Amino acid sequence: MKKLLLIIAALVLQTAITSAQNTNTRLFTIFTSAGCGCTGSGGAPLSFTTHEQILHALQEECTGVDFIEFKGSITAAFNEVNKNKNKYDGVLIIGRVDNDYRLAFTGLPTIVVYNLWEFQSGHHYHIFATGKVKDDDKNILEGGTNYQDVKILTAQLDRRNLCAPPVRESMFNDLVYKINLIKTVKELKETRILMIRSGRDEIIASVNYKAGDYNQKYPADHNERYLRNFRDLFGIEIVVVEAEEFYETYGKIDPARAEEVADEWIRGARTVEASRAEIIKSARGYLAIDALRGKYNCNAVSTHVRSVTGNNEIKDRYNPGLGFELGFKTRGIQAVCQNYPDILISQVLAYLLTGRPSMLGDQMYDIDNSVEIVLHCGIPVNPYGDDRRMPYTITTHAESPVRDRPEIPGSSTGMRAEWPVGEPVTFWEIHSIIGQIRLHTGQIIDGHSVYTGGENIDNVMCTAKVIARVDNIKKVRDQHFPSLYGIHHCITMGDLRQQIIDVATLLGLNVIERDRPK
Repeated sequence: MKKLLLIIAALVLQTAITSAQNTNTRLFTIFTSAGCGCTGSGGAPLSFTTHEQILHALQEECTGVDFIEFKGSITAAFNEVNKNKNKYDGVLIIGRVDNDYRLAFTGLPTIVVYNLWEFQSGHHYHIFATGKVKDDDKNILEGGTNYQDVKILTAQLDRRNLCAPPVRESMFNDLVYKINLIKTVKELKETRILMIRSGRDEIIASVNYKAGDYNQKYPADHNERYLRNFRDLFGIEIVVVEAEEFYETYGKIDPARAEEVADEWIRGARTVEASRAEIIKSARGYLAIDALRGKYNCNAVSTHVRSVTGNNEIKDRYNPGLGFELGFKTRGIQAVCQNYPDILISQVLAYLLTGRPSMLGDQMYDIDNSVEIVLHCGIPVNPYGDDRRMPYTITTHAESPVRDRPEIPGSSTGMRAEWPVGEPVTFWEIHSIIGQIRLHTGQIIDGHSVYTGGENIDNVMCTAKVIARVDNIKKVRDQHFPSLYGIHHCITMGDLRQQIIDVATLLGLNVIERDRPK
């Protein structure tokens, strides 16, 4: 008997552990119609993909997703989701949505699938896109209520198998892609950001919006409002740590371990212009931040700390960019060297979508050469997100007052690397307070071939640069509004335009394509 009780206890414990580890995306799934126009109009299909076959195929392709099938009316389905939103990460509706649209507007990321060869009277694309059931006084029908939570993507399946096989496959792959976007949104909400403040009175993103009119200032509740909007939109926790804890942790880091990390960075560099002592200091700071990240169980990092002691002496100057690019981002941990939650979560989202890290940078628009210049103290050396590494140089930091004398303590570190010419890039950022994502795209060029004057552009301003040709550059430039949109954004390798537009829909964000007509 005792042995049996032990076995039962072990099974209960194992079940609890398995349940705790089950972080799959839970997708409420309902088939709302037969799947083809075979009832009431026309004959039965000669070939048909059943509900069971659709679910099986989706389960095969969508790893980490649990399809929770509901069998009942669409009104009953709405009541279930509306009462138990915390149980589900999204909604998948396959079939017609006649009269009762509410299941599509629960506030959860939703996909509505049209079955080709069903009448489309139950598929309201304009309502799914806008939430508008009535448009002022223009409706034929009276009454109706517009919806607010518009987080809907649409897809299509040919379950009568009348389309050519490549077209049917494309339809199915598009649905899989959109389901995986819901998985991405779920994973995004699991982000925990470590924010190390430079001081207790630090204003979040103060440098980003500093270029306002002379009589503009931050409202007294700026930090609270920023964090509240961020939390409401993403459900993400920001763990705020004071600079004093960083200084204390830095002091506890084994210098020998910091030397090992610094020497690894030095061996990987194309050239080294900074002193070994400053590189070791950067490595020690990186290890301290990583220790705090582990302590607080965070998977993303930001800090505006610029000293290892807080005493404001030049010799203790510290810039974290080198460790963020060569340390964190090569490990898949996103990090920015200024406290910009919106920029950081943009980089986390880009990584979840593509597996690629992004660069934080100030932007400059050169409309006469049709290029945008993004520059900062660091740049990912693994922009493809795989094992490929771009050649890099470890430099002194451009903002150090002794940057031209690397032998002096406090010259600190920066870096320089070039992303491949000809690759497409996406410039973008999330704005949580105003509920927008702003983006445009370009193509990397060799800036040295554009700026051929006497001075090497590598030595101008920030060390790390991406220079890209941008269509409609003047249109993009004319929207530059620092006190609203900031003076920084992020840049990611690849054309992410459609992916960002689609995931923004599931997040309930508006997308502004800066380089496209409104």
